[in-house]
Amino acid sequence: MHAIKAIKNNNIFYNRKRVFLTGHTGFKGAWLTAILHELRTHSMGYALETDKESLFKKMDGDSMIQSVIGDVRNFEKLKKELCAFKPEIVIHLAAQAIVKDCFDNPQYAYETNVMGTVNLFEAVRSCDSVKSILIVTTDKVYENKGDGAVYVETDPLGGIDPYSSSKACMELISDTYKKSYLQSDGRMIGVSTVRASNVIGGGDHIQSRLIPSILNSFAEGKEVELRNPHQTRPWQSVLDALNGYLSIARLMYENPETYSSQWNIGPAKEGIQSVLDVVTKMQGYYKNNSGYTIGETFKVVESQTLGLDISKSLDRLDWAPVLSLDKILFDLVDFFKRQQAKEPERDICHGQVSDFFKF
Repeated sequence: MHAIKAIKNNNIFYNRKRVFLTGHTGFKGAWLTAILHELRTHSMGYALETDKESLFKKMDGDSMIQSVIGDVRNFEKLKKELCAFKPEIVIHLAAQAIVKDCFDNPQYAYETNVMGTVNLFEAVRSCDSVKSILIVTTDKVYENKGDGAVYVETDPLGGIDPYSSSKACMELISDTYKKSYLQSDGRMIGVSTVRASNVIGGGDHIQSRLIPSILNSFAEGKEVELRNPHQTRPWQSVLDALNGYLSIARLMYENPETYSSQWNIGPAKEGIQSVLDVVTKMQGYYKNNSGYTIGETFKVVESQTLGLDISKSLDRLDWAPVLSLDKILFDLVDFFKRQQAKEPERDICHGQVSDFFKF
């Protein structure tokens, strides 16, 4: 029962640990903030300011984490805050994460994703307390040939758009700093990259992403606008993904030589389904009968198929995905309905995190 073992081990390990989290005001960052708070972790977040509609603001994230507003492109401030906090574990989520935004402004995408990662590693080099650093990239770092392949960690990296290629650059940067600086000359800091699938959950408010647009269409009684209903993607719970991140960071802390690597974190095979399958299931849970329409595409070339092989993670980590796709979609629809009923987001997050980690 790998999945239960990882949850139990993370519960024990993170109590009173010092964790520095970049990108804590984003969607995954907000959920990770809530988890670390429940795990009784001493945490500092470093990220850009977010808007009042974000999950972080709505759940009063500032009360759960020592929050610093800063840009990862600002090396001096990043280094100052990280070194002053003296973390044991660093988790790097900060990135330009919207595919279309990266396409429209590639310079900003590369400055944030590439140089932001370089800045973080440079800061870590000056901080003796760090024992483990986890860099979060994406399943889109792989050279995708659109042939239906399910990608393993040893497959070639690629990326024909700025989002994918800048994330692939983050992989190369991480490997370089690990080999040249952080695991040489007497230092042994755990360094891993984690390639996550489509991470979904309640509270996402970015309308250019699929799940929020689906839910708002339901609420407004409109047809759902889809760019490509037959694309297949690996759909994963935000709680399963973040539990995987925490497991890798913990195992590197305990044994950096063994666990410093590249890791796919995704769902079981039943979680690799088409966009239309996801919409249909969500319609059932929402009790919505509206159809869908084909929306306007943008210039970014999106792969028809994409899947992750998580065999390595299942074999070598104490982690496994817990939640089925049906449960994931039920929970995010339930989250949205409870939001509409004006239930506080902090309470909804607390309930779902507590249920997952069995506090």
